[in-house]
Amino acid sequence: MEDVLMLSTIAIPWLGALAAWLSGRFYKKFVHAVAIVFSVTAGIASLVLIPLGTKNIQVSLPVGGAFGDFTFAPDGLGVFLGAVATVIGSLAVIFSNDYMRGEEQLGRYYAFVLFFIGAMVGLVMTTSLLLMFVFWEITALCSYALIAFHNDDPKAVRGGVKALIITQFGGVGLLAGALILYTQTGSYDIQVLISNPAILSSGLVAWMGFGCLAAAAAKSAQFPFQTWLPDAMEAPTPISALIHAATMVNAGVYLLARFFPAFEGVPGWREAVMVVGMLSALLAAVMATVATDLKRVLAYSTVSQLGYMVYAVGAGGVFASQFHLLSHSVFKALLFLAAGAVIHSAETRDMRQMGGLGKQMPFTRVVFIIGALALAGLPILNGFWSKELILETGLEHGNPLLLYIIMLLVAGMTAYYTLRMVSMVF
Repeated sequence: MEDVLMLSTIAIPWLGALAAWLSGRFYKKFVHAVAIVFSVTAGIASLVLIPLGTKNIQVSLPVGGAFGDFTFAPDGLGVFLGAVATVIGSLAVIFSNDYMRGEEQLGRYYAFVLFFIGAMVGLVMTTSLLLMFVFWEITALCSYALIAFHNDDPKAVRGGVKALIITQFGGVGLLAGALILYTQTGSYDIQVLISNPAILSSGLVAWMGFGCLAAAAAKSAQFPFQTWLPDAMEAPTPISALIHAATMVNAGVYLLARFFPAFEGVPGWREAVMVVGMLSALLAAVMATVATDLKRVLAYSTVSQLGYMVYAVGAGGVFASQFHLLSHSVFKALLFLAAGAVIHSAETRDMRQMGGLGKQMPFTRVVFIIGALALAGLPILNGFWSKELILETGLEHGNPLLLYIIMLLVAGMTAYYTLRMVSMVF
């Protein structure tokens, strides 16, 4: 049962990608419905899989040679992120039904969206480091294709190419780690390394650990690779929601959480992870306080909140990190989709040209404010609980104390730029 459901969460979006591409070429009026049916079905399969998760390998495909075995295991971390990718992804697809209506090449659009979702699920479900690298690169390809979807817009093409080039630093780090593991153990099995890091020399584990950190920083737009994510805002707004809330940027945080047991003993690794998270959170929050483009404010906010997740991993709070990843996925998807409605109506992304839209769009204002309050971390709303848990972990285990103080300051800055954004728009 588990193996069928697990493979379904990967196969259904990919079959949907093929069906959407064919529909876009031959049956254009059905392309929206095809994409929605396949994405929602994948989301349901991932939710059904949650209580059936297990660490044991459920599927093993013996490829042979230098490729080893392609193995999959639906453990708790993988099942959780698979559900985030498919459920939030299906919401982005549903939103696209109206947002992308009338656009050309919708078959290509939906094909890459569904291919993206399936690749993200495969990335978090596989236990083969080489296969993880393959899925990692597929997500990079899909992000490039979707950011540059309007390929007659130079800004969109530039944003897509920039994302592709910068995230390749992450691919290099991940591939290097896979090759090191294979040359030393004859296997790409992640579980072998996590259960016993001593199978590698301390020097090689350190190389893998810091390579993993570089890979995660590039993929999740963390310092010093954070510049590609704001430029990715040239993508259609549902794609912005998909990248920020469900797929691309979550992959880096997942990588750090997955390999934390193997690398936590590497001298300086946890401190380096915390510093990267702190710098990313601080710099992005500063930029969000002065940005005037609505989608860029949300993009800088994403970089900052990802910084919280990375900081939490370094402090030893893997659960806190993943809890905030879930919270962030929910409220950031809500904010991006609501922002898409605002931009569609106002025909501009410049907040200086907005103001007073609350009277014209009362429902959008309500849902946007709910998402904004969760982002700001007000009590009762989900963002409060996850961010509080990160700060609590940092206070208890995140030495030096200065990093914790800065993260506390960033929490206040988050509330400030969120209030500024809401007041300028509505």
